[in-house]
Amino acid sequence: MNRKLILGFFAVILFFVFNGSYAHGQALSEWLIYFRTQDDYLQFLQTYQSRVEDTGSSFVVKARFSSDEIKAVEQLPIVSRVEPNYQKTLAETTAFNDPFFFQQWGLRTVGAETIAPSRDGQNLLDGREVIVQNQSFTYEEQPLSASSFSFLLNGMKLSRLSLEMDHVEGNWRLEVTDGQGNELAANEGNTAQLDVLLPQNRTYDTIHILIQTNGWSKQPIVKKAAAVNHVTVAVIDTGVSVHEDFCGNVLYSLGKDYVDGDGMAVDENGHGTHVAGIIAACPNNGKGIVGAAGSAPVDILPLKVLDAQGTGGDFEIAQAANDAVAMGANVINFSLAGKGKTLVLEQAISQALLNGIPVVAAAGNWGTSLQDIYPASYPGVITVAAIDEKGGVLPYSDYGWEVDVSAPGANIISTFLNDTYKSLSGTSMATPFVTSEVAMLKAEHPELDVIQIRKMLSETALDIGEKGYDIHSGYGTIQIAKALQASPKAALDWLIIKNGQQLNFSQPQLLGVSNGLVGKNVYIWLDDQLILKKKADRTWISVTLPDIRSGRNEKTLKVIAVDDTGTILATDERLIKTANSSSASFSDVPASFWAYQEIQRAYQQKLINGFTDGMFRPNQSLSRRHAVMMMNRLFHWPLHHIQPPFADVPIDLAGALSIYAAYDQQVVTGYSNGSFAPEKLVTRAQMAVMLARALKLSEHPFSGTPYPFKDLSDPGHFAYDAVQQLADKDIISKQDYFRPNEYLTRAQFAALLIRASDYLQK
Repeated sequence: MNRKLILGFFAVILFFVFNGSYAHGQALSEWLIYFRTQDDYLQFLQTYQSRVEDTGSSFVVKARFSSDEIKAVEQLPIVSRVEPNYQKTLAETTAFNDPFFFQQWGLRTVGAETIAPSRDGQNLLDGREVIVQNQSFTYEEQPLSASSFSFLLNGMKLSRLSLEMDHVEGNWRLEVTDGQGNELAANEGNTAQLDVLLPQNRTYDTIHILIQTNGWSKQPIVKKAAAVNHVTVAVIDTGVSVHEDFCGNVLYSLGKDYVDGDGMAVDENGHGTHVAGIIAACPNNGKGIVGAAGSAPVDILPLKVLDAQGTGGDFEIAQAANDAVAMGANVINFSLAGKGKTLVLEQAISQALLNGIPVVAAAGNWGTSLQDIYPASYPGVITVAAIDEKGGVLPYSDYGWEVDVSAPGANIISTFLNDTYKSLSGTSMATPFVTSEVAMLKAEHPELDVIQIRKMLSETALDIGEKGYDIHSGYGTIQIAKALQASPKAALDWLIIKNGQQLNFSQPQLLGVSNGLVGKNVYIWLDDQLILKKKADRTWISVTLPDIRSGRNEKTLKVIAVDDTGTILATDERLIKTANSSSASFSDVPASFWAYQEIQRAYQQKLINGFTDGMFRPNQSLSRRHAVMMMNRLFHWPLHHIQPPFADVPIDLAGALSIYAAYDQQVVTGYSNGSFAPEKLVTRAQMAVMLARALKLSEHPFSGTPYPFKDLSDPGHFAYDAVQQLADKDIISKQDYFRPNEYLTRAQFAALLIRASDYLQK
């Protein structure tokens, strides 16, 4: 049989293989098919042109065949080789297929791109038993031709229920009741889908659904019934328009228009749609962008308070905030700002916060002080500054002690009007990144309260700009993945005071107490002096701090919450500035004084304070209490409970916490009668023992070559090993006499602390 006859024979076989039932049901894959000669190559192209997708040089084609078909192709005498068209991917790892994902630098900056892109899109009604006209069956999103039906849920938690109808002839009403017939929620409108928010503080065994369509000519069919347990974010803005990149998570039918008062929150500006997209654009749908909370179960409640020009009044904004609380929102986003404080808006925001709803607000874009910018400056609001792609704060981002954190705000691409996408800049864009983090924390830990969330944001933020808190970036740039990995804990947080802030002591301050600490005892110390002890009877405590004079222009403000056994449940500590003058140049410590340099360094390291008259009193003897207080400033001993270990060290004694911590660390043990004798002067020998214990040098006997102190040569002396250890580390000067029974002076201890500090740095 000649070559042409053979080729014809195979062509007939392949015709039946490719077109008959033999290949039915098999998926087609891409294959690379090679040929020896141009004649073979051209013959294949002529015969199987419908399967060839592309051609290349060196007699190779790319074609699509099923796995069975390719076996027959390999047998063709004109084919020299067959290979799969193996697929390669970018070396950069990403699980998102959204086209503009690589332009979303903000996601990478806040760590959102590392979170798995798996939105909880599950319809919780799927697979549940539904009862329609006394007939029970499993619901699999099939159409339901009934005006009432029930779902059996067996203790399920729900946040929202939605019905989608096959057609709309006008207004219709959706009502949801529980198993006892109590109304849970209702909504009315003329859109194909209606949504209702359900009470989230309960579980549901049964829900009944009733549809009312008075006057419709045709009985509607429920195309889909869906229920979810999502976090609801109220976006109080210009409204939110329908967009291709939202995946059923924008609750249009529940939206409100406070500008025109005509129902749904239709966006005429684009700003609110942009903000909503930053939070909740659908991930992995092959369209547009990825929302910062795109991997979390989040719904958007659009509330329109700003007109087409982006302007609105406090009255309407307050109405929207109050409605968000009443409707059951879990987070409120304010990407808006302006001058002027009103009682109506302040009360609305306070009500939201006291109901456990975090409020996130933009700092504003005037490059000015936040002192008169609202809602950002209301107490308890999480205020957001904006940064650029290089990590610097935008020059027009407002600044002040009100700033809490910062987030990306320059050239942020997001959803816009008419199914488009647009890049915008400002603190308005930074705010929804923070709102996304809050929403994701609420989704992961629904029990979190406002104070816990504030603490988690600040403690996990990436410090930028000045070290520590600063008035431009706050505690730093948010880190979503890091916050989600943190373990929730009870928290205390000052709602107005920031670290390093100068205070007006005549102004009451607000201390935030997380829910788990309500009913517990709260203690407040200012510069080691107890100024308040009370039982926390609410989540906000108003405190007027006394202006205690000291030798510094800053004071340590410490708050501790404890249970009835004295076990510490939460702490907060920060430095506050005062108007007092401050200088390390003590009038009684001239530059010629032997410990001048050490005293200067000790003051700079905040180990010593001096007195309010500008003196240090270097030759004054030191009490045991003050010695322990100064040591604790160097060692920062942990404290786990505040039960007094000594009868003569009550909790209200200045420095009591340092003594308790030193006792826990076994640095001090007290006397045989159970006392500490806090005002007793400390000897040089006693100091050596305490310091050696603090440095962990007394855990083993001294084994080196002892220095021959003439007045401390007896190894049996209680301070012998401690003195030798300290001398060996050059913390104690090696002189002929140690003078163990002399009282320690303030200058001597300052020098010892600096040498101990240097030793710890080695």
